[in-house]
Amino acid sequence: MHIFNQLTYINKTSLALGFFDGLHLGHRVVLKNAVHIAKKNNTQSCVITFKEHPLNILTNQKVSQILTLNEKLQMLSDIGIDNVVLLNFNDYSHIKAEDYLKNVIVKYFSPIAVSTGFNHYFGFNKEGNTDFLRACSEKYGYKYYEVPPFVIDGNVISCSAIRNKINLGDFVSANEMLGYEFFLGGAVIQGDKIARALGFPSANIYYPDEKIEIPFGVYFVKVQVENKIYNGILNYGFAPTISNEQKLKTEVHIIDFNEDIYGKNIKISFITKIREQMKFQNKQKLIEQLVRDKAFVDIYKHFLKNM
Repeated sequence: MHIFNQLTYINKTSLALGFFDGLHLGHRVVLKNAVHIAKKNNTQSCVITFKEHPLNILTNQKVSQILTLNEKLQMLSDIGIDNVVLLNFNDYSHIKAEDYLKNVIVKYFSPIAVSTGFNHYFGFNKEGNTDFLRACSEKYGYKYYEVPPFVIDGNVISCSAIRNKINLGDFVSANEMLGYEFFLGGAVIQGDKIARALGFPSANIYYPDEKIEIPFGVYFVKVQVENKIYNGILNYGFAPTISNEQKLKTEVHIIDFNEDIYGKNIKISFITKIREQMKFQNKQKLIEQLVRDKAFVDIYKHFLKNM
């Protein structure tokens, strides 16, 4: 996959337009449609998107992402996208819809097809929408594909709905809408080794700044180390039983695993929340709860196998 940080000429493309935060099930239909059309017509698929969330510029407030930019790019590559063009939203936010379509989309990409979700907007004051793209398709010589809402249990899948579930720690529902398990990734860093002294050695990683923050608590996770997957228990928050220091930690105990992985990249996928963060009377009470947490994972993993 080719990644461009500015406009570049790519002729006769099958375009997918959108920010695609989360790359949820609805997004994937849009993207796979663009890939399918490109292959069918022996041309290239291309995503035009923005480096930062448009609401960061429009509202001057930080919108935390379901995926980091690097995670999103990797997943776009896995889906089969040939090209991704990353633009600065601030450079285009004041352009009228017709000018953006004519002088950016058509001029640089001469699309044979344009695919978007049902709620796609672009141009100054959101002048451009699905009706506008459809109305202009004959004029500019492309076929337009609007992907309808993707619905699960009567609820429309959206990034805001997924963020709400993540904010609640409801990863069962969030993962169902995403079509994959919400995850963190990063290199294992040096910890304080207190968990090891308790008999539950843990791997620590940095929580990405741009990633949506999960609630404090303890979670059943899957941990990928190189090409192997392990069950794990992740704690996100502080360690109130061990220390009064307000130092935020992301640490995971990988079950039935005892290798030195400092500096190695791991991927942590969230399955479900086990419990809230708790302060125990002493370390022995904490150890007893950790044993119960592990028992929860043992039971839940068999439940998953039987689904």
